[in-house]
Amino acid sequence: MNRKTDYLHASVEKYLEDLSSRRSVPGGGSASALSAALGASLNLMVIEYSMKKAGSSAEDKEFVVLKTKQKESMAKLSEYIDEDCEAFGELIKAHSSGEDLQDKYKRAATVPMGICRQCCASLEVTTVMLGNYNKMLATDVGGAAFLLESAFFSAELNVAVNLDHIEDGKFVQSFRDELASMKEEIKGMMGEIKGNLGRG
Repeated sequence: MNRKTDYLHASVEKYLEDLSSRRSVPGGGSASALSAALGASLNLMVIEYSMKKAGSSAEDKEFVVLKTKQKESMAKLSEYIDEDCEAFGELIKAHSSGEDLQDKYKRAATVPMGICRQCCASLEVTTVMLGNYNKMLATDVGGAAFLLESAFFSAELNVAVNLDHIEDGKFVQSFRDELASMKEEIKGMMGEIKGNLGRG
C-alpha cells in the first residue's frame, strides 16, 4: 500500500522531530500506536528470553502461541502509526474542501479503536506470561504493561473525540460499549500484573 507518510520506516529522530513540530501529523493517535508497539516489542523480548527450546515443554509450547499472537498484534500496531496520520489527514482535508465529514470521522475513530483493541490483546499476552516468564525480566514485563495501558487510554481519547461528531447512533453506541468493556478488562489485567510484580 502506498502511504502518504512512512514513519514506520523512518528514523526515530525524524518521527520525534515531526511529532514535536507545528504539523497536523503525526499526532496523539499515531503516538499511541507507537507506544503500544513498544510495549508489544517488550513482550516479545520477554518471550524470546523465557523460551528454552520451542516445543520442548508445555510452557514453551504456550510461549510459541503467545509469540505468534504478539507478533500479529505488533504488526497491526506498527501499521497504525502511519494509518492514523492518514485518517486524520483525510479529515482535515475534508474540512477544508467541504466534503461530507461523516465517513472521515468514522475512519478517524476506527483507527484508534483498533489501537485500543491491540493494546488489550497485547496485555492479555503479558498477563498469560506472568506464571512462567524469566523473572530477570520483571521490569520489562512491567514496562510493557504500563506502555500498553497508557497507549490504550491515549487512543481512547482519540476515539471519543471523533465519536462526538458522528451522527450514526448505532456506530457510536457500539464503540462506546466496546470501550467500556475493554476498560474493565484493562483494569483487571493491570491489577493482576501489578500484584505479580509487587506493585499492587
